[in-house]
Amino acid sequence: MAGGTEDPGGGTRPATSTDVAIEAGVSQATVARTFSAPHLVSEATRERVSEAAARLGYAPNAFARSLKSQQSNVVGAVVPAYGEYWQNVLSAVTRELAARGRQLLLFSFTDPGEVDDVLDIVRQYRVSGLLLASASIRPDQLSAMRRQSSPTVAFNQPAASGLVSSVSVDNESGCRLLASHLVDQGCRTAVFVGGVSSISTDQARYRGAAREMGDHGVALPYIEAGAFSYDAGYGCAERIARLAPDAVMVGSDEVAFGVIDGLESRGIRIPDDLAVTGFDGLPQAAWAGIDLTTLVQPTDLLARHAAELLVDTTSASRPTDVVVDGHLRIGRTTKRSDR
Repeated sequence: MAGGTEDPGGGTRPATSTDVAIEAGVSQATVARTFSAPHLVSEATRERVSEAAARLGYAPNAFARSLKSQQSNVVGAVVPAYGEYWQNVLSAVTRELAARGRQLLLFSFTDPGEVDDVLDIVRQYRVSGLLLASASIRPDQLSAMRRQSSPTVAFNQPAASGLVSSVSVDNESGCRLLASHLVDQGCRTAVFVGGVSSISTDQARYRGAAREMGDHGVALPYIEAGAFSYDAGYGCAERIARLAPDAVMVGSDEVAFGVIDGLESRGIRIPDDLAVTGFDGLPQAAWAGIDLTTLVQPTDLLARHAAELLVDTTSASRPTDVVVDGHLRIGRTTKRSDR
């Protein structure tokens, strides 16, 4: 019977591996090998078992198998519950893990103060790897998770270097590219709007921008938005307007979107009155109504490196840092007509 087998009460119950074995005329161990180690089963037997499973509507129980083997193909990800950037990253990582036979299990938080509690919950699961996808996870928290036996990878967090394996865009050189572009456009006064000043990603981006601007005799005051969000960027508009710079370098695209709307609500025209740059290369940055000049992170490449480290069991004891270059995307927000 498709979709299950008859039970003593006259209804149906989910098919089991025993049912599939009887239907296919093989042992239960052969059914288990077909789904857990198909390379150990002949092609003819795999086809017979697969056809029997399809007729009965049988699917192997991944959780039960992991309990028996003390292993799983589930990778945990600790990630903020908000933010377009992280949603974009998780989509790419999920694809790369699926191609390697792994599934992603999310553990989210809304405030950095919740991270310790979330990590305690993660320890209760038998995950085969752990992705720490937030720059707000502290170095001591990173070190604590390194003591786990499964591979741990930090995503785009310079402070993770040497503590756990990490993948990251070159934040400092990326902001140097953006600053150089603004200087070439004739900008002689500028400010930098960061998200949270204590976070290593923010620090690296500001450091790169300030050094490049300084090399050209341009000072770069720092403004802290307080969060990596649209609302935080919108709230910075008044402070930026008082300084009246030629350009605003923003530490993330999402914050930059808020900065642009906040400035334009005050009658400041982008880019005629003031140029704006972002960082990340979110898909929305290329929308016609925004067309943001930004540093585009190669998210698919970063996700591929992260997935490779997460399935490499040797990375648990041998942290590896992978740093890749981004590329400059020039949009309308820095194309002032008189420059």
